[in-house]
Amino acid sequence: MRAVVEAKVKGGAAGAAVAGLVVWLLGAYVFPGDVPEAVTAVVDVVVPGVVAFAAGWLARHTPRTDPDAVPPQDPAPLA
Repeated sequence: MRAVVEAKVKGGAAGAAVAGLVVWLLGAYVFPGDVPEAVTAVVDVVVPGVVAFAAGWLARHTPRTDPDAVPPQDPAPLA
């Protein structure tokens, strides 16, 4: 049986990859040579968070197919 990686997890991983790409682009085109440490720190914090949030918000829910899962039940009525 093959495990399915949920779309939200893929989005979080993509955020980390995009942050690395952004830092590289900044070093190549904006800051010739070295990217300032403060800029790298902000990019490393902000970009993965924004990408992961957007991916989680836009991704469809991955249904669970666990045969042992207990189906949700209606709450008990208040007496």
